[in-house]
Amino acid sequence: MGISKSNNRKSGFTLIELLVVIAIIGVLATIVMVSVNDLRARARDDRRITDMKAIRDALAMYQVQYTAYPSFEEEITITSSDAFSVEIVNEKLMQRIPVDPINTSPYFYTYQSLSGDSTYILKFCLETDSLKGYVQGCGNSIGP
Repeated sequence: MGISKSNNRKSGFTLIELLVVIAIIGVLATIVMVSVNDLRARARDDRRITDMKAIRDALAMYQVQYTAYPSFEEEITITSSDAFSVEIVNEKLMQRIPVDPINTSPYFYTYQSLSGDSTYILKFCLETDSLKGYVQGCGNSIGP
């Protein structure tokens, strides 16, 4: 009769193994969230450029019709209910003037006529530097 050795080892994961797995999942979740936020910022920047081009096209039609651009010598923030937006919508050049996707400071669109209404400048901010020809921040503008 031999003495039998019992195996007292329990199956399962140790506390250290569980903590390591949780830490890895946390790191991966952080990486995914940063990537998603960056993609959202890029999408908003793409929309800003599309909005600027749509406003520029509407202003080109306005200029053809009146041989001048809307007269706003002071820089005006585009809010969809401002005088510039109302004028463009009333002329049926756009159904609605777009506003910045975030639309809180400093992310606004602005318009200003220059040189006796013979030209203009549209200003806007970008969140990323992912678009060729534009910079991150508020140093961006577009004209005729």
